[in-house]
Amino acid sequence: MPSGSDAPTCEAVTPSAASELGWIVDLLLGTAPYAVPALAELDDSLLPGITSLRESTREKSRRLWTDGPPGCPELVPLAHHVGCLLDQDAGRLLQWFARTTNHAPPDYELLAERPSNRGAVRERLRRLCREGATRLRYHEMIEPIWQAMQTPWQRDGLRTSLSACESWRSRVAGGGRIEDLVAPRHPLTNPERFGWEELWLHRSSYVVSPLYFCLSGGLVVDLGKYVHVAVPANELLPIRKIRDAMFVANRLRILAEPTRVHILIQLMSAPSGVMDLARSLRISQPTASAHVKVLKDAGLIQSRRAGARNVFIASRKRVERLLEDARATLARWD
Repeated sequence: MPSGSDAPTCEAVTPSAASELGWIVDLLLGTAPYAVPALAELDDSLLPGITSLRESTREKSRRLWTDGPPGCPELVPLAHHVGCLLDQDAGRLLQWFARTTNHAPPDYELLAERPSNRGAVRERLRRLCREGATRLRYHEMIEPIWQAMQTPWQRDGLRTSLSACESWRSRVAGGGRIEDLVAPRHPLTNPERFGWEELWLHRSSYVVSPLYFCLSGGLVVDLGKYVHVAVPANELLPIRKIRDAMFVANRLRILAEPTRVHILIQLMSAPSGVMDLARSLRISQPTASAHVKVLKDAGLIQSRRAGARNVFIASRKRVERLLEDARATLARWD
């Protein structure tokens, strides 16, 4: 187990067709606000027609799973388990799903998943390995998606990803933490929300895969042997301008309300409960609660128990991260 001061090392930088597929399936099944705009961007640029698969994919997923995790958090771990994750084509992976032979499931800790989702993801992996009928239904869900992706991937995507791999090899060779090398909107830049500090206490290496169809954000998947980090291969596409503008506006919106900023300043000075904030700012308790919820959802404040009551404290690190994310996103276009 690495110590907290040891930075994880990069084992490889390589394309991953399975991660490309997983990214698109996640967007088709996603409920997050960014999913629909991201699909629309892809439909208008790299992957025409992909939005037409959204409803059918969601219906097939509903027939497969009745548990809670959104998207397809099982796809990348399973691709790794069957030895296909770092393939440059998804053909072998699809063939595996089409077979009826059962296999022993993996026993991953899945440290990059929220603890509340880990059990459900393991159960999905168990069913996909043990149940031929489940594998066939899963194949029916993802095979049309790969068919839509295959031509643009072979025509432009793989070449773009390979070129991005060269750039990333230079980045990681220069040293530094992977969290500092990824773009501002990557999940690794939000460690407190996703628990990445714990992840790097238990994992000492990672593999980077630049994704052609990922225009922003990325993936982080704990595979035990290493952490799979998927990043955008297209750094500064013009079609990202709208997304970046929305991102900056959304991040700064949190600090655009004077009362909310006043609450944040007060909590940076001293822990306080909702009633304390309401009295100090001379606002109603529901108003104080509403602002506290926005700040808490953004990760800028955290709740703590203080005796018999609940108080909130501000995270100076997260405030600085929010402002840096906005600054760095704008600076990418300079």
